[in-house]
Amino acid sequence: MAKAPATTRKSVSGSKTRARATTSRKTSTSLKEIAEASPAAVSEKAEGIAADDGLDLMRKKELIEAAVARAGVKKRDAKPAIEAALAILGETLTSGRGLNMPGLGKVKVQNSKDLDEVKVVNLRLRRKTTEGAESDEEGLAEPAE
Repeated sequence: MAKAPATTRKSVSGSKTRARATTSRKTSTSLKEIAEASPAAVSEKAEGIAADDGLDLMRKKELIEAAVARAGVKKRDAKPAIEAALAILGETLTSGRGLNMPGLGKVKVQNSKDLDEVKVVNLRLRRKTTEGAESDEEGLAEPAE
């Protein structure tokens, strides 16, 4: 009797693992450095971005990690609060209202336009210069220990 041909097993490499490996990206500065950076250092980095580099965007994940590092709270406590704050800020700006947030500045809606499935909102941000400006930490709560 002839043996049946050996079957080849398909590789069971997870597509999630492969996707994660290809989508992870290295940042030029660590999140702890961003969290501890002064506003002047952040603006210097922003000025140093070359025009051909495109936009250097901070993602939500990076924002949460930087806030956790700066505030000294647990990620599980900070994440829902930050996500809620971002949702409220987005809803406020898309409704046409401006914002006046110490530390961020004054955000004014210039104009907005509804396109197919998105709403484009043009904003103007006005911030105090770091020279002679009051401390950004004035009026902020201290982290719980």
